Amino acid sequence: MNDSAPPTTASQSTGDPNEVLASLRAELDRIDNMLLAAIRDRLACCRQIGLHKKHTGIPMMQPGRIGVVQQRASLFAEQHGLNGEFLRQLYELTIEEACRLEDAIIQSDGSDPDQGIVVAVKQS
Repeated sequence: MNDSAPPTTASQSTGDPNEVLASLRAELDRIDNMLLAAIRDRLACCRQIGLHKKHTGIPMMQPGRIGVVQQRASLFAEQHGLNGEFLRQLYELTIEEACRLEDAIIQSDGSDPDQGIVVAVKQS
C-alpha cells in the first residue's frame, strides 16, 4: 500500500457519480486483496515461528512480544488518525489467531506438518 497518497474520494472527483463509485470500489477491492494477502503471509510467518518454537522448546506464549505488537498498532492509529479501539480489537483477533496457530503446531505430533496453517487459512 502507498502510505504517501490517500485514495481519491468522491468529493475530490468529477464525472459520472456511478463511474466514480465504481472506481472507488475497484480501488477498495485492490486494497482488500492486498490486506488478505498480508494476513495470509502473516499467518505463514506465524507458522514458521510455531515450528521454530516447537523445535527449540521456546514457550508459545510470549507476553512481552504481544505488548510490543499492540503498542505498535496503537501508535500507528494515533499517527494516522485511525480509531485506536478498532485497531486494538483487530490486533486482539490477529494475535489470538497467531497464538492458536502456534499452539496447534507446538501441540501437534508432527505427522502432518501443514495441520495448523491449513485450518487457519481455510477457515472462514
